[in-house]
Amino acid sequence: MISVIVTVYNIEKYLGQCLESILGSTYQDLEVILVDDGSQDGSGEICDQYAAKDSRVKVIHKTNAGVSKARNSGLEVARGEYITFVDGDDVIHPNMLTVLMDAMAEGDYDVSMVYGIQVPDGGQDTYIADKKLGLSARHKVVSQSEMVRGLFGTSVDEFQYIVVWNKLYKRELVQDLRFKDTGSEDLEWSLQMSLRMKQAVCVEEEMYYWIQHQSSMTHQGINRTQVDRVNSYVLCLNDIPSDKTDYRAWCLVKLYKVILHTRYNARNTKFNDEVRSNCKSIYKSTISEYLSSVKRSSLKYALLCFYHLPFVYNMFMDRQVARLKKSRNA
Repeated sequence: MISVIVTVYNIEKYLGQCLESILGSTYQDLEVILVDDGSQDGSGEICDQYAAKDSRVKVIHKTNAGVSKARNSGLEVARGEYITFVDGDDVIHPNMLTVLMDAMAEGDYDVSMVYGIQVPDGGQDTYIADKKLGLSARHKVVSQSEMVRGLFGTSVDEFQYIVVWNKLYKRELVQDLRFKDTGSEDLEWSLQMSLRMKQAVCVEEEMYYWIQHQSSMTHQGINRTQVDRVNSYVLCLNDIPSDKTDYRAWCLVKLYKVILHTRYNARNTKFNDEVRSNCKSIYKSTISEYLSSVKRSSLKYALLCFYHLPFVYNMFMDRQVARLKKSRNA
């Protein structure tokens, strides 16, 4: 059985299509745990309605405390041999859970994964119409090293490794792992998971649909979550054993990139002084290891140049943003 943990908060407009996509899966041996994180709209009532008509659905109503604690509440009651996560305003392909289970059964894998894709609301319909999607897709074995490297953005598919909602986990691998309230809760949890796993299998098909709403966090300006994201990478660095020198070097490079980007985005905002102070403190505590562990000299010193000459980085980013806007308007 698969335990599907669904986090719900003020998404009454989208929750129905999410639950229909899960309950309509070709894989039917499910336990769907809906964690209503103190919704103020009709989301809680929708959860109860689905529980009343489908015995596979279980509902937890709790005081609002954020997505990390909501997922933890789901983990505490999950009974399935396998666990996956779905955000309550997203949609999955009908074959996704079947594909993940079949891939897991092919070998000694701790995790199976598919690709997620960002789509506008309603854009998932084109994909869902393909009834054979994923059934004959290519499979790729992913080692622990490759998973960790992916988390720190050495691949164009960085978010595929970080997010938890495109993967299926063996319960014994993650049942005692808990999410922390950080700027990137998926990242830190996924790193802990990756340090435990031996190998995963990736089905190279886009089967999870990350629905994009203009009101969502990703479409807003810099906010508290994005400011705290820097600290997520510091937590990751603290989680990585000292003998995993390659892992730590990858994390440090990504940390310095995030420092630069966060400092750039915080300019002329109420977060500016806080961000600059925090980044300076992190730099002082990590620079020695950064210099000794990062082997690629050109990248290492380019990031240091940007750090010490922020106006150069600002000019570089301003040009990139201008090019992006021009391409979108073309």
